[in-house]
Amino acid sequence: MSFAPTCNRDSWIRRQALMGKVRAFFESRGVLEVETPVLSNAGGTDPQLDYFEVNGRPARFLMTSPEFHMKRLLASGFGDIFQITKSFRKDEFGSHHNNEFSMVEWYRVGMPQEKLMDEVEALVSEIVGSPVKAHRTRWIDAFKNYAGVDPFCEDLDNFVGACESGGVPVPEGPERMAREDWWDYLMVFLVEPALAKNGPEFILDYPQSQAALAQTFVGEDGHTWARRFELFMDNVELCNGYTELTDAAEQRRRFESDLDIRRQMGKPLPPVDENFLSALESGMPACSGVALGLDRLFMLALGKKEIKDVILFPSPIA
Repeated sequence: MSFAPTCNRDSWIRRQALMGKVRAFFESRGVLEVETPVLSNAGGTDPQLDYFEVNGRPARFLMTSPEFHMKRLLASGFGDIFQITKSFRKDEFGSHHNNEFSMVEWYRVGMPQEKLMDEVEALVSEIVGSPVKAHRTRWIDAFKNYAGVDPFCEDLDNFVGACESGGVPVPEGPERMAREDWWDYLMVFLVEPALAKNGPEFILDYPQSQAALAQTFVGEDGHTWARRFELFMDNVELCNGYTELTDAAEQRRRFESDLDIRRQMGKPLPPVDENFLSALESGMPACSGVALGLDRLFMLALGKKEIKDVILFPSPIA
C-alpha cells in the first residue's frame, strides 16, 4: 500500500493559491470570516444525509455543514459572514465525493436569492479563471426538458416511459417506487447528465418536499415551491443555496417530519438543535445563504477528473 498523497505537490501549491483567492474574494466584499465548531451537541435531521457520531457522554456529532452555528451568529448580529471549513458525511465516497471535504458557506443579509446567484457566478469565475454565466432553469422545466416527463404527471408509468425513451435502465420493482423515488432516480440518470451538455446551469424552485431550510412560495401553477438553487457545471454539482427560512415554528415542524422519515428508514435519530431553533425564535434577519464545495471547484479549476486529485489523503488512505 502506498503512503503517498493522491494530490501531487504542484497541484497542492496551485490549490492553495486558489484558496487564497476565495478568501480575498469575500474580504474585498466586506464579508466577515468566522470559525464555528465541527463537533456539535446536535446533528442534522436531513433524511438524505448520514453523519458521524462521536462516542461519549453526551454523544457529539461531526457537522455535515456549519449552517446551524452560522445562523446563530446571524441572529446575534454578525451581519454578512463566510466560513471555509471541513464538513463530514458518512458513506459518501466516489469520484466527486469524500467523507471529509472542504466547503465555503456564506450568508448575505437582505440580499435576494437572485443576487446571491450572481455572486456565486462571480466567485466561480474568479477561481476557474474565465467568465461563468449560468442558465437559470426551474426544477420542473429541467424534468420536462431533459427527462421528457412532467414530474407531477398523474400516471407514474410515465416515469417508466421516460427511462425507456432516455435509454436508461428501468429500476427493479418500479411499481413499488413512490413519486419522489422517481424524481431522485431521473435526476441522477437523465437530468444531471443532460445538464453537463448545456454549460453551467442553475436549477431553482425545488418542490416543497425538498425545501430543507428554505422558504417556500405558492406558484401560479398552484404547487408550493422552495426558494432553493443548485449550480451544475461540467457534470458536477457545485453548490446548494436558499432564501433562508426564518420561521422557528415551521423549522421545528420540518425537523420533526425529517425525524419521522428517518425513523421509517431505520436511520439514527439525532437530537434536534434547540440552540439553533432558539436563534430563529429570537429573530434571524432575512438573508440568503449558500454552501459551495471547494474540492469540486478546485477540481474543475485545475482540470482534474476526480476529487482525489486535489486532496492529499482521501478517505480510503486517510
